[in-house]
Amino acid sequence: MGEFRTVAVSLVLALSAVVWLVVVPLLFIRGAFQAAGWGGASGDLAGAQVSYTWASWLGVGIPLVGVVVSATTRRRGWSWFFGICLVVVAAVTMLKLASEARHTPPPPPAPTHCVEWSGGESDCP
Repeated sequence: MGEFRTVAVSLVLALSAVVWLVVVPLLFIRGAFQAAGWGGASGDLAGAQVSYTWASWLGVGIPLVGVVVSATTRRRGWSWFFGICLVVVAAVTMLKLASEARHTPPPPPAPTHCVEWSGGESDCP
């Protein structure tokens, strides 16, 4: 029974690595194609959002579960692999957050002069 469990855990870790290396990037590429409208149709932002959401959850979840499983089963190589995957995910997340913070437009300035409103009383002199 111990031999079967060892082989099963190794297969699950290997399959998880393949999914993380192949499927997650393909989901991001699919989302980019959908958002840009390549392939003949106009951009489908809702479909792209679904692809991006799945890719994000799988991109974080698979390495996280992989680190836990490989550490508890004392597989050092797999622990290193999934740990490095988590570092890559953290770096991409930090770059995205920094990009969003940099590209956020400033709020519009408040009016510095009297602005009359139509249809009602105005406090302008």
